[in-house]
Amino acid sequence: MKILGIDGALGIFSAAFLDTEDAGHSRTAVAHGGDALERGMWTIEEVLGPGGLTGIDRIAVGTGPGSFTGLRIALSYAKGLAFAAHLPLLGVSSFDALEPAGFPAPLLAVVSGRPGVACARLRLAEGPPGQRCGSYEELAAYVAERLEPSVLSYTGATEGVPPRLGERGFTVRAYSPLFEPAALAVASLAATREPASSPHAVHADYGEQPAAIVRAERDAR
Repeated sequence: MKILGIDGALGIFSAAFLDTEDAGHSRTAVAHGGDALERGMWTIEEVLGPGGLTGIDRIAVGTGPGSFTGLRIALSYAKGLAFAAHLPLLGVSSFDALEPAGFPAPLLAVVSGRPGVACARLRLAEGPPGQRCGSYEELAAYVAERLEPSVLSYTGATEGVPPRLGERGFTVRAYSPLFEPAALAVASLAATREPASSPHAVHADYGEQPAAIVRAERDAR
């Protein structure tokens, strides 16, 4: 299976080509300068090569949470290419892209949002994972409500949350994603999942409310 992966939610915009039938051969590229709008399509063309979308079996895109602007741009590119080339599209959560495959719980994955705000998914040994967005302090409190201070495995954004967990008695053990850049993780996960029924069915998870809504709710209180 040949897969085009695209991600703009987890930091810098990235694209990846993955061929699962050729010993996992892959090509990756990032939008140097971080300009997804201006350099995003060039980045995609770079990993596809002269053949373009010819031979591609499916497209996968990171659906967030993460960078609001980067996520919107990546989804726009992915949906446009999927419609134009009549290819199936599959969405992959930012949390899934971050978590090392098969790593035991408890595991906290954190994605940066706007300054001072992040989204986190806490996977425990039992039950479904919990997800929360908020300030760094709010996320640390969310973890402390569910776990006694202990060694906590951690992946994702390094600023903000780990120091506050340390203040609450947690020892944070950081792990890197299994695949980098993020688009390669997205493509790798897409090889084992079913695509959406239609590109229209792939939606963004923005995680947090826009700053204007948050301010309005705060003022109302």
